[in-house]
Amino acid sequence: MKFTHVLAAAVSLAVSTAAFAGDTAAVRERALVKTADGRKVGFVDRVLRNASGEATGVQIIYNGRFVLIPASTLTPGEKGLVTSLSAKEVNKL
Repeated sequence: MKFTHVLAAAVSLAVSTAAFAGDTAAVRERALVKTADGRKVGFVDRVLRNASGEATGVQIIYNGRFVLIPASTLTPGEKGLVTSLSAKEVNKL
């Protein structure tokens, strides 16, 4: 089961991040990350980018450990970023 989540994260990182095409300024360090239902899951510690400068994912600290959230799950929100993942799914990453 855990392998499936790792594989899904790797595939998501390889896929183009269309959600942020033209709005890479929204993905920045220290931005707040929330789930779609409004739960705060952390702040961006590091932005991962590909060779062309597009964000591929963000690293947050969640429950005392580093978690990588694929950029394909993120959209700009009013006060930071919103992931389509639930808090339970973020915990499994």
